[in-house]
Amino acid sequence: MTASVHTAIEDGIATLTLRRGKEMNSLDAATAQAICEAVATLASDPAVRVLVLAGEGPAFSAGGDFNWVLQWPGLKASERREGADAMMGAVQAVYDFPKPSIARVHGAAVGGGIGLMLACDFAVASSMARFGLTSARNGLLAAIAIPVLIETVGPRVARQLLIHGGTFDAAEARRIGLVDRVVEPDALDGAVTSLARELKLGAPSVQALVKTLVAAVDSLPHDSRTAAMLSKHVADQCITEEALEGMQAFLDKRKPRWAA
Repeated sequence: MTASVHTAIEDGIATLTLRRGKEMNSLDAATAQAICEAVATLASDPAVRVLVLAGEGPAFSAGGDFNWVLQWPGLKASERREGADAMMGAVQAVYDFPKPSIARVHGAAVGGGIGLMLACDFAVASSMARFGLTSARNGLLAAIAIPVLIETVGPRVARQLLIHGGTFDAAEARRIGLVDRVVEPDALDGAVTSLARELKLGAPSVQALVKTLVAAVDSLPHDSRTAAMLSKHVADQCITEEALEGMQAFLDKRKPRWAA
């Protein structure tokens, strides 16, 4: 962990906070790497049930750090690629996190910051938050956001946002499906905590399997082979320890062990 990233765990909820407030929590190589390392650590920690991704200061994340990227013309092509790979890797690490994740968006989410936000399973935003895929207006390509953007809003809206390059408010972000919930600023922490606690009610093995299967099935045809693959997963899951505990808990009118 570096000074640019901080993690804290309380009651099974891990909060990963970007701490480059003066730089609008923009990404440079060190910060991107720190995100990857922190996410890997939290993924392997059995005490962690839910990840909350947040930003310190006035912004959630402004994407790539221009002061860093402006140094790229003096670098070798391989070094420039390493920088781009670092930012892509941070978004992918959050996307691949095997447990439920929530983006807590209190301020600006721009460019790659939207990539980080959409890499989470849920996005809860303050009504004062601002959003934008503004890279086209800076002569840049917000490619680190493209895969999760298309997955979230579809190719047509993704294309419009990336070509237009303007900014918009939280209400518009909710309308087009970029965020899942918009609340007043003083209700943001409560809304995020409430959602995180709800997510802890789900069986960890099922949540991890859902995240893997949705990504896999999305690329497959709706045919008998896909149905057979899913049928096998259903049959296998039904005899797991968590499935047996969950069914017995329901019959006993109690909470299962993971939710107690």
